[in-house]
Amino acid sequence: MDRRSRSLGYMRAGAVVTATTAEPVSRERCRGGWYMLEGGGYVCNVADVIAFDGEKLPEVRGAQPNPETALPYQFGYAKRDRVPVFRRLPTIEELRAAEDPAVLAAVMRGPPEDSDGGVVEGDSTGDSGSGDSEASAADTASETSEEEGAPTLSSLQGHEASPVLRVLMKGFYVSLDREFDVPPRKVWRTLHNEFIPSEALALVTGSEFEGAVLDETTTLPLGFVLSSDTCAYVPNEKGALKCAEKPGYHFRFHVASREGEGKKAYVVDDAGRRFAERDVTVLELRKRPKKVAEDESWIDVDLERQSLVAYEGDRPVYATLISSGRVRRGDPKKEHATPAGVYRLLSKHVSHVMDGDNAIDGPYSIEDVPYVMYFQGAFALHTAFWHNRFGRPKSHGCVNLAPKDAKWLFGWTDPKLPASWHGVYPDAKKAGTWVFVRGEAPVL
Repeated sequence: MDRRSRSLGYMRAGAVVTATTAEPVSRERCRGGWYMLEGGGYVCNVADVIAFDGEKLPEVRGAQPNPETALPYQFGYAKRDRVPVFRRLPTIEELRAAEDPAVLAAVMRGPPEDSDGGVVEGDSTGDSGSGDSEASAADTASETSEEEGAPTLSSLQGHEASPVLRVLMKGFYVSLDREFDVPPRKVWRTLHNEFIPSEALALVTGSEFEGAVLDETTTLPLGFVLSSDTCAYVPNEKGALKCAEKPGYHFRFHVASREGEGKKAYVVDDAGRRFAERDVTVLELRKRPKKVAEDESWIDVDLERQSLVAYEGDRPVYATLISSGRVRRGDPKKEHATPAGVYRLLSKHVSHVMDGDNAIDGPYSIEDVPYVMYFQGAFALHTAFWHNRFGRPKSHGCVNLAPKDAKWLFGWTDPKLPASWHGVYPDAKKAGTWVFVRGEAPVL
């Protein structure tokens, strides 16, 4: 084995894996020696990992994925525009100085060519020390808007000599490791070893919605309510339907039967309650495609119904709602349709950064989107912890899943992720799970 061999997957810094032997199995193109892992594959000692004996782990490691929670990491949301992201733990003076837009802009530009490389700092009140901070801020804002126009990801980057790596716009998400005291303030360190003022971030947990594991008691067809205003109707003594209750957004029920048609079409649950068909999404059994063997797993993504059902051969095992790409026919700038087709999973990642510049919405950045399963190019099934609109199109083209659903699907799909790995790729021994994307998403 050597570095020209095909990669089976990868790990992140801080991961601890077990080798099959105490000594390297080869030293070809690896001075420290290649170790074979219990989960398969080989790693190069010294270059990629540090081999050690015993049970004592390194004292300082970045946060590792939490297997007990729906999200593998903690996440923070930028509450305002231009939140500074420092390359190292900042001092209290640097934190206060960065609160002044003019000072922050100057720091991001880096030290002047004739300077000694020192950091621009304000006093304890946050004043830039210029004697005319309001004028400086106004001038800077004017220059920025005229020269740069709308912000882009590249325009938000700091100079390589600046202690400020970049700034976050409101709505950017970051993955968090641990919090540090910079009295009297606090600062979060991210999983990417960057530092952000704690007061500028709001912690997020994601939607509590989840689909259903299917078994003898929970079976298809299933219905999901799409609005908190949706009524469950029952007939009164005269046979006319009346609203008995509003069971709530994303309420799930087994569909026992259907009745009526057109605007008076209803689906009926096991208790005899009627739901207007236009107010719910119904997930039904689908016949196994010919491409799929009897013992193979596959995923059916129905864009029209904004739903997903996972199968093992002919048996459905999980059902839930999704949010696919938004459809805006005739408007290329707003068109984010999820491509229909037949695919196999190309790779799986415990988390992956997703960012970009959008002509309509502006730049976006989400560090460590959890449980990403790519099936074509940049299109993937993945967690979306930033919204709760499952059952309706919402994404830039990917198939959005609620946190609990994405975690379940990630563990169920092939190839399986070996313990402590962060990403895995299919190989000749185990192909990626089939993904069938069909229909057209509704235009909202």
